Amino acid sequence: MKRTETASRKKRLSVILALSVLAASALTISLLRWQGLLRFPWERSPPPAPIVAGNLFPGEGGADDGHLSNMTPEQILEQMQIAADAAYFSFKINARPVFENGKAKGNLGIENPSYNIYPMVVQIFLDDTDELIYDSGGILPDQHIDNAALTKALKAGSYNATAYLNAYDPDTKEFQGKQAAALIITVQN
Repeated sequence: MKRTETASRKKRLSVILALSVLAASALTISLLRWQGLLRFPWERSPPPAPIVAGNLFPGEGGADDGHLSNMTPEQILEQMQIAADAAYFSFKINARPVFENGKAKGNLGIENPSYNIYPMVVQIFLDDTDELIYDSGGILPDQHIDNAALTKALKAGSYNATAYLNAYDPDTKEFQGKQAAALIITVQN
C-alpha cells in the first residue's frame, strides 16, 4: 500500500514540476517578447528593399529636381502652404499674468491662433513644486481665453511657473508635441 502511495505522490510531484517549468518558460517568453528582446521568425519585418533603379546620391539617379512639370504656380504654392501649416504650431500667452487675489481671475491671455491646425491644451505648473495650478481644457484654433482663475488659490506674491502648450492631432486627438513658456505669476492680495 505504501508503494502505491509513494508512486502516486511521485507522479503528482512530477506533474506539478512539469507544469511549473512550463509556466515559468511561458512567463519568461512573454516578458522577453513584451520588452522587445525576443521575436519569432514570422514576426520579423522584412529587410529594406535594395535600391535597384537609382542611387541615393543627387545627380546619379533618373530624378529631376523640383515639382512635376504640369503643376501650376498656384498648385505649387498650395502644396508648400499645406506642408508649412502641418509643421507649424504657434500660440500666444501672457508671460506676466496678474491676479487680484488667489481666487480671482487673472489676465492669462491664451490664444490658439486661427492659422494653427492643432487644438491645444495649456497646463501651468509652479516651478518650485511642479504642482499643476491651471488646466485650460481644449482650445481649438481661432479660440482664446482672456481671463481665468487658477485651480489652486495662491497667496500674495510672485511665482515662477511654466506653461506647457500641448498640441493634438485634430482628427485622431493624439498628442503631437508641446512647447513651454516661462511665466511670472503675480497675486496682489
